[in-house]
Amino acid sequence: MEYKINDSIATDLQKQIEITLDTEEATKKREDIYAFLAIQAGIEYIADQGSQPFEKRYGAEVKENVAQCMANQCVDEIIRKEGLPAALEPVVQSTSEIAEDEPFTCTVLLYLKPEAELSSYEPVTLDIPAFEVTDEQVERNMRAIIEQRAKYVDDVDAKSATDQSVCVITLMTAKMGMPVEPLCVEDHPYTIEGGKFPDPINDALRGMAPGETKKLSFTVTSKNFLGMDVPETMDAELTLKKIVKKDTPEITDAWVKNNIPGATDVANFKEMVRENVRVHARADYDRLKAEAALNSLVERLPEMELPEIYEEYSRAGLLQNFTAALSRQGMSQEEFYNAQGITSTQFMIQMSSRARDVLKQGLALDALARHLGLEAEEGDVEAALHAMSSKNADDARKMLKMNGRLYQLDEMALRSKARGYLLDHVITE
Repeated sequence: MEYKINDSIATDLQKQIEITLDTEEATKKREDIYAFLAIQAGIEYIADQGSQPFEKRYGAEVKENVAQCMANQCVDEIIRKEGLPAALEPVVQSTSEIAEDEPFTCTVLLYLKPEAELSSYEPVTLDIPAFEVTDEQVERNMRAIIEQRAKYVDDVDAKSATDQSVCVITLMTAKMGMPVEPLCVEDHPYTIEGGKFPDPINDALRGMAPGETKKLSFTVTSKNFLGMDVPETMDAELTLKKIVKKDTPEITDAWVKNNIPGATDVANFKEMVRENVRVHARADYDRLKAEAALNSLVERLPEMELPEIYEEYSRAGLLQNFTAALSRQGMSQEEFYNAQGITSTQFMIQMSSRARDVLKQGLALDALARHLGLEAEEGDVEAALHAMSSKNADDARKMLKMNGRLYQLDEMALRSKARGYLLDHVITE
């Protein structure tokens, strides 16, 4: 592979790289990509078949995609060989056509990180208390566990529903005769103060007596596919079956032995809870400590103005992780916004702020790594791979290699190593 940097447009933050593969190199890369794609897609492929088996499924544009992949693999090798501080994913500006027995050329634009230096490389000092698990935390968690195991019994003294009453209700709601599933429940424990049904339903329930049924109609506003507000009328039938209360048990050795798996008595139960709190609270404490240490390190960076595309790239990465997390939980973005009590606009403002923080934290860790002369060794890279995909680390490495993103793995490993050094040397007061 031959390559050269176009000095006519090179800047401190950009480099345009012109790359040429000879026929043998181009053929090898192309065949490797086709073979990998065949495995991913479950397509039978014999060497030297070219793009034909893939065009039947993906269309003629598969050649363009393979050319993009070849360009990314080439620049990935250059980044790693030259130690170029790539800031964003490379932009493939042009490629030659994929052709048998022909060389391959491409032009790639590379955005670089600014190599800013920190004002100090002394250990970070944080004004945070030492970690401890208090008796109050243990008692609170024990009460929560007991509350979860408490049984509901009829509240014979309750004559009507209040905002705090635990009401067992059946609710059937319809729109134009069709059930509205989120507003249909049967024998469902519900409190007005903690519930999420529309206000007209809560207003109807408030003051109802056990055994009473009410019919009501109300209007809600939704948006159509054009984003316009549309009023919709709902018809509901609400029945208050009964009002119940929790029968919280007294904590005794006998109750603990019969109801808490693995515990033999109250003292043993308390120690189990203390250990559980210690593990989870320690994780939260370490996370907050790490964030505080990173923010303190960021304060040592000089003021700098980066092109908007840097922040956009950081934000896009955060949004991709956010969307994947929601998908794993089976939650839509609208459901998330409603649960958090924010609008999509407010969320995007928060993401922009977080993107700037993440961008600066990365630059600060890069500076620390350079100052310390840290290098990402194979063990560091393996740890980064397992953090990325603990069950399929080898597959993750192959995917990064095929996509021309091994340089990102190197960056992740080096930053993780610098982060470890930072946290190991934090001074707390």
